Amino acid sequence: MLETKDYLQSKILIVDDEPSNILLLEQMMTQEGYTHIHSTTDPTQVSRMFGEIQPDLILLDLNMPKLDGFEVMSQLKTLDPESHVPVLVLTALKDEKTQLRALRSGAKDFLSKPFDLTEAGLRIRNLVEMRLLHQRVLLHNQILEEQVQARTAELERSTEELMDFAYITSHDLQEPLRKIIVFGDRLAQKFDSTLNDTGRDYIDRMQKSAIRMKNLIDDLLGFSRITTHSKPFQTVDLNEVVSEVLSDLEIQIENTGGRVDVGSLPTINAERFQMRQLFQNLISNGLKYHQEKVPPMVKVVYQGLNNGMEEIRVSDNGKGFDEKYLDRIFRPFERLHGHSEYSGTGMGLAICQKIVLQHEGKITAHSTIGQGASFIVQLPPKG
Repeated sequence: MLETKDYLQSKILIVDDEPSNILLLEQMMTQEGYTHIHSTTDPTQVSRMFGEIQPDLILLDLNMPKLDGFEVMSQLKTLDPESHVPVLVLTALKDEKTQLRALRSGAKDFLSKPFDLTEAGLRIRNLVEMRLLHQRVLLHNQILEEQVQARTAELERSTEELMDFAYITSHDLQEPLRKIIVFGDRLAQKFDSTLNDTGRDYIDRMQKSAIRMKNLIDDLLGFSRITTHSKPFQTVDLNEVVSEVLSDLEIQIENTGGRVDVGSLPTINAERFQMRQLFQNLISNGLKYHQEKVPPMVKVVYQGLNNGMEEIRVSDNGKGFDEKYLDRIFRPFERLHGHSEYSGTGMGLAICQKIVLQHEGKITAHSTIGQGASFIVQLPPKG
């Protein structure tokens, strides 16, 4: 809420070639309690005084020699392009044409000559309050913007520190884990004859757990590298990327009796290696989670959208999943199937989502149990 003292301290500039009009307004405003009143009978001085005073309100006569009020408002537009300082026009002309022209020139209100002092006081106060409220909104918005920028910077710094921590921690875990695997192999080879079935089972379980841990660490490192080791974007032909992915997945496709059909794909601005990770994970999942005795079929289809994004769908005829778990499948280490049923760490789709977000895109999925799944990726176009 504004208090009386707030608007009475506002700086007001009166521009009128008639000294008597200026005197009348000054007396009225002084009686009201205004303490910062400035005036001039020379309209050519307005630009200079505007810079020196930085007024909160200008009372401007329209009909003046040398420079009329319309020309003064034209100068004020250059000084105050956003029209933050309201202009109250003083005029004896009441025709609609003059008023429309004044409004188009930047006036916010009119005060008719000869002045009614009560009306003048109300109009002046209304415009001053409007100015002060606008200043408060601008200040509030500036404070909010600074707070958002500070919090965003803090979040980015925390995220970077977390990714660095994940990378360093995972990297440091690799060496002791490697030794566990190596010495476990040596133990199984050297002492196999002296171990009973229980001992061999313990070593086998230990090795399987160690290998699963290694896979987890590798995937965690890959997840953190998306942020910490990202390269500048370049022009990437997704046809070439998916062709390379299919070459890498050749054995998996052969072993499952699967098939991958790929339509024509777009060229985008992206990080090439991350695009390869993205499509390798999505296509590999389509091949992995197939139904029993049903060869997997994966389709990669592209379409351009009206919003300018490039949409690629990777669909399969596999087991599918219940869409109530849609918010879970993109979380790190989240699995809908047990380790005994399918290999993997549960990081694949989390990596996919992070890559897509890194490219300012979107990823989601549609699925029905027993009827396959479709992963929808939207990425910004080239250029």
